[in-house]
Amino acid sequence: MNSSIAQPPAKRPRCDPEEHEASPKRIRSTPWFEDGNIVLETEGVQFKVYKGILAANSAIFRDMFVVAQAQGELVDGCPVVRLTDKPKDLGYVLEALHDSRTWLEENDCENKKPIPLVVVEAFLRLGRKYEIDHLRQQAVQRLTVAFPSDLNKCRTLFATNALPSIQYSVRAYLALVNVLRENELLVHLPTLFFLLILADHYDQLPIITPAPGTQQPMLSYTDIQLCHKAHIKLMHLHATMVISWVQPWEARHARSANVCKAERWRLWRGWFYSADSFNGPMGSTFGDWKDEWGKGLCGECNTHARQKFAEGQEKAFEMLPAMFDLPGWGELREKWST
Repeated sequence: MNSSIAQPPAKRPRCDPEEHEASPKRIRSTPWFEDGNIVLETEGVQFKVYKGILAANSAIFRDMFVVAQAQGELVDGCPVVRLTDKPKDLGYVLEALHDSRTWLEENDCENKKPIPLVVVEAFLRLGRKYEIDHLRQQAVQRLTVAFPSDLNKCRTLFATNALPSIQYSVRAYLALVNVLRENELLVHLPTLFFLLILADHYDQLPIITPAPGTQQPMLSYTDIQLCHKAHIKLMHLHATMVISWVQPWEARHARSANVCKAERWRLWRGWFYSADSFNGPMGSTFGDWKDEWGKGLCGECNTHARQKFAEGQEKAFEMLPAMFDLPGWGELREKWST
């Protein structure tokens, strides 16, 4: 008997689609140096960089590299370190570490070219996680310029009507609240909350704006309630303290009483009866004095008005942190600023 006929045909190998499923596709992202000697991977995105640069900036990375070499997994002949960070966050940090011109070229923080808020957030998160202190400090310095804890710096901020250290959108402010809480940088929250209240006050962005793709607000319900109460409080303080000098009875002497009363009444009506600037120019709560406000007043009344304005601002600014259940400015600067 022919053995080839007598023997049953060999079984075809079983094809298990789960066993033969293609491995997840990996994406090579910037920075990717052809002569790099370590590969970092997160969420399927890979970066090929220089181990020595990372180790010199972070003891955390240095320890990771020892483990990666022991595991023996290679890409392009380089050890692989798997991380859990957002790819964009990691990319921003790696670019800054490998080319300081990307974000870190100037020494004077107030005059630096603005960087995107997402980069600031990445420096905060990863600077803290990997103990890259100079990156975290870079972010903190820019936040200090953008959201100051000093009244004079707030006045300058509103006078220039710009945040010179950070590229931003008002919507990004909402997300930044949670980032500041996560990083224990509470010193910047009072000014940030005030700016959010202004945006809500002038219908630029509601406090209850939902997160993209959801119906849930970006702020916590606790923060929303705090902002609502603070909004009411700030309107009251603005009217009764910051611009209390606009009251018609604030004239300083009889000779100019009628003229100054009339001018104060004109300002009062323009601010408090105008739908365009409901409850006065709220932006001036911590902003600069405007010279046009005193043009129709006598010299003595003008001086008095400016003094009352400055005193009212100082009192309102000292009260600001408590409106959001935060410690006073002194404690915030001492314990919650780095």
